[in-house]
Amino acid sequence: MISAVVLAAGRSARFGELKQLLKVGKENLLETVVHRFLSSSVDEVVIVLGFRAEEILANSEFGTSRVVMNHDYEQGLGTSLKTGIEAANPEASAAIVALGDQPLLSVETIDAIIRRYTETHGPIVAPYYGRRRGNPVLFDKSIFPELTKVVGDEGATRVIGRMEEKIVKVSVDDPGVVFDIDTESDYRRLLSMLGS
Repeated sequence: MISAVVLAAGRSARFGELKQLLKVGKENLLETVVHRFLSSSVDEVVIVLGFRAEEILANSEFGTSRVVMNHDYEQGLGTSLKTGIEAANPEASAAIVALGDQPLLSVETIDAIIRRYTETHGPIVAPYYGRRRGNPVLFDKSIFPELTKVVGDEGATRVIGRMEEKIVKVSVDDPGVVFDIDTESDYRRLLSMLGS
């Protein structure tokens, strides 16, 4: 069983408004990401919310996803990672950790990461677009204890850095793995790519 953990609890400080609800076509930004995972071969989708969670829930449709609350979101991304990993199904053999602001990520990429994990059972499976490592990154259950110890705003970066030699790389032709929405100019770029 593979769980997807979508991290979306932050306050979008760099963006300046609630980016989870930004319009991307007929959906909002977070719905777009969640629906990619629901269309993939993951077995469950866990969404981690925090800042203005009620507003996000009232204006979003997440299908069969499960929403969990990170009440400590102000202490950084590490708290969301811990919340999401601890909420994953105990039967999960791995979790694919995703950012809630990567709307161009393709279902094919998600499935390619999962396929590579099924073939190799590597502890960390990461997509690479050219030479750049992107997101989402899949972690075997053996790494979960490390992920729940992450503090501050680094997310899983430090864990990945410590285990660089153990990463199973998946080359993808998907710029969506290295594109996220942090600023207004990122959002404008997205809209022009989508022809909106």
